[in-house]
Amino acid sequence: MNENEVLRDDEISLFDLWEKLRDSWKTVAGGLVLGAVGALAGIILIPPKYEAVAVVQVGQVGQVGQIKVSGQPVETPIQAVERMKTPAFQRRVAEALGDQEWLEDISQSSSGVTKDLTLQLIKATATSDVPLIELRANASNPEAAQRKADGAVGQLIKIHAELAQPALIRMRSDLAIAREKLASAERDLELLKKLVMSASVTDDRFTQLALMTSLRIQKEAETYGQRQIIMAMETALEPPATLPAKTIEAVYSSDKAVSPKKTLFLVLGLIGGLLIGVIWVFVGDAWRKARTARRG
Repeated sequence: MNENEVLRDDEISLFDLWEKLRDSWKTVAGGLVLGAVGALAGIILIPPKYEAVAVVQVGQVGQVGQIKVSGQPVETPIQAVERMKTPAFQRRVAEALGDQEWLEDISQSSSGVTKDLTLQLIKATATSDVPLIELRANASNPEAAQRKADGAVGQLIKIHAELAQPALIRMRSDLAIAREKLASAERDLELLKKLVMSASVTDDRFTQLALMTSLRIQKEAETYGQRQIIMAMETALEPPATLPAKTIEAVYSSDKAVSPKKTLFLVLGLIGGLLIGVIWVFVGDAWRKARTARRG
C-alpha cells in the first residue's frame, strides 16, 4: 500500500460527517437544549439594567469680537467628557444623590470608574459648531437611571457655572465702565450743545465756536461708540451667546431593560449548545475508535 492509498483511507467526506451527526441527533439536540437552558438561566439570574439618555450641550460664555458677538465653550466637549469619566466627578454625583451602591462600586473598582455612566461625542449639527455629548446612565430601574443622568448633568452645570464666573465678572465690570463712560460723554455733549447755542458768530469768538463744534462732533462719535460697545456686551451676556450647560431635550428613560439582551442571549446559547453537541459527537466517536483500536 502506497502513501496515496493510506491518505485516501484516512480521509472522511462531508457526507460521512453528516451521517455521523444524523445518527447522533439526540446528542446534538441535547446540546441545543443545554444551550437554551443556559441562556434562559442567564436571562433570569442576571439583574436587569435600565438606561436613561441625555444629550448635553456644554456651557458657554459670550465674547465680543471685531465683527460679531459669539459664544465660546467654557471648556471643550472633549474635556467635559473626560471630566465626567473621572472617579472624582462620579463620586460627587453619587454623593449628591446619596447612592450608596454606586459609591461602593466606585470604591471597589480598581480604576475608580464604573460603567454607570457612558459618554461619547455627537458630531456638530447644522445649527451649532460645538459637538454635543451623549450621556447614558445605567441603573437597576428606570427611575434610578434617570436620577443618575439628571445628577450628572446637574453636576456639570454647577462646574461650568464656576468656570464661567471669572469671565462673566470681567464682562460685567467692563459693561459698568462702558456705561459710566457713556454717561460722562452724554453730560459733556449736553454741555457743549448749550455752549454752542449760547455763542454768537458775530463776535470775536468764532474760533472758540468752531472748537466747541469740533468737540461736540467728537463727543457724539464717542457716545455712539460707547452705545455700540454696551449693546454688544449686553448681547454677549444674554442667550444664545452666554448659556449654562444644559440638556437640549428632557432626559429620556425607557421602561424596557437594555440588559440582558434576551434575543442575543438565546441565539448565543443555541449556537454554543449546537457547537457543544457537535464537538461531543466527534469526541465520543474518536474515543470509541481509540478504545476499539487498543482492544484489537
